[in-house]
Amino acid sequence: MVKSADSLGGVGQESVSDLKTLNPYVYRVQPNRETHLAETSGFSPWTIFWVALLGLVSANFMVSVLAAAINELALEFSVDRSLMRWVVTGPNLGFAVLAVTAGKLADLYGRRQAFLVSLIGSGFFGLLSAFAWSAESLIIFRTLSAIFGSATGPAGIAIIFTQFEAAKRIRVLGWWGLVMAGGPVAGIAICGPLIDLYSWRWVFIAQVPVTALALILGYKVFPSTSRKTDIKFDIPGTVLLAAGLSALLAAINRGPIWGWGSTSISVLVSISVVLLALFIFQENRAVAPLIPIEYFRRRNFVIPMLSQVFTNFAYMGAGFVLTPLFIAEVYGHSVTRTSYLITSRPLFFALAGPLVGFAGARLGERVLSVSGAFFVAASACLLSLASATSGDLFVFVSLGVAGFGLGVMQPAMTSVITNAVEEKDVATAGGAQQMMWQLGTAGGIEILGSIQESREPVSGLVGSYNEAFMIAAGFAFLGMILVSFVRRV
Repeated sequence: MVKSADSLGGVGQESVSDLKTLNPYVYRVQPNRETHLAETSGFSPWTIFWVALLGLVSANFMVSVLAAAINELALEFSVDRSLMRWVVTGPNLGFAVLAVTAGKLADLYGRRQAFLVSLIGSGFFGLLSAFAWSAESLIIFRTLSAIFGSATGPAGIAIIFTQFEAAKRIRVLGWWGLVMAGGPVAGIAICGPLIDLYSWRWVFIAQVPVTALALILGYKVFPSTSRKTDIKFDIPGTVLLAAGLSALLAAINRGPIWGWGSTSISVLVSISVVLLALFIFQENRAVAPLIPIEYFRRRNFVIPMLSQVFTNFAYMGAGFVLTPLFIAEVYGHSVTRTSYLITSRPLFFALAGPLVGFAGARLGERVLSVSGAFFVAASACLLSLASATSGDLFVFVSLGVAGFGLGVMQPAMTSVITNAVEEKDVATAGGAQQMMWQLGTAGGIEILGSIQESREPVSGLVGSYNEAFMIAAGFAFLGMILVSFVRRV
């Protein structure tokens, strides 16, 4: 946790030199930021960094393989595919609705505490997922696991950022991208064969020991953080934001089933607009707002958020669900073979990490972000040309282009957003970024899936996928245009 000199028992700036001698703090000065003291735990920043990443991976490493197994899960539980997609959509909704709340709780009650509680909840409900008896129970347990796991993102980023100077954070985030991408690769490589040879239930059992290890190491390594007793949690703002986002995401999810122009969808969208407007009104008058409204007047806070909605719409909508379904339906591949093909995205995402680490400071966040969004759009364009005879290599390379693009873009955007807010709100900003990321994910999965299904009777199986991929490319290009307006940090 980061504290100002004035907050340490009333000690002023003139006593900083004494604090350096009498207290286990490291004094640091950052440009355009409040002078602050960073707590340490006796472990090196890089040790803390790697343990935080282990926790992040443990909470999220099985998601990709579930996307590849939707058809098999639907057959096992005798449900239609639209319901079974909730095993992916449900966790994404939980991430989106509660991400900001998780980040704010981490800022207020301690990032270390939030991270460890998050791991406990994620592991517990992950284990229950292994014993799910129906599609509904699996979706519920998986969603609750993801809701708890959502705090690892903002809390982990905040823990990491307090250990490194602003100038070094883009390099750190490059390696963060490498490891975060390695999690899905490991998950797919291990879990794909498990599903084909044994059962999908072993996917969740495999999560437990990894989470337990991360919990033990985190408890020992993370610096202790204390609760902020002078700030109250904004309960009305939290309720309004959660309810408004839930209504919006419900409209996105039900749109393909009820019809986008139906009365029910119109009502849900209207409710969402009213609730989110009330949220803004509440934040303007709140003494301790969930998200300080002033941040929404900062270009480097708002533009990256919006850009990532469009980019992730294309990246996750096209590559996370649509491409595995294309491979399974058009090529007829098994879960294992499909899983290995879609490892291309996280693999190339991982390869982009060192590039960002070494070249990020020289090229700047804007160049990296525009380039990354362009690659995501190019990937969707390539997939729009896929046919029944394109072959595995074509799909592998096309997905790899998207993985490389987002691997370049995401660390840069995280650096821009977190450097646009005060140090005390880093976890909250991380939660807001995660929220917008998941909004793009949910929209991409449901809308592109709906387009593909509606166009199949007209354009045929392959043609319907091609049209959905082309629409994804258009959204990625919108993200590229938006991010070009970001100011260099």
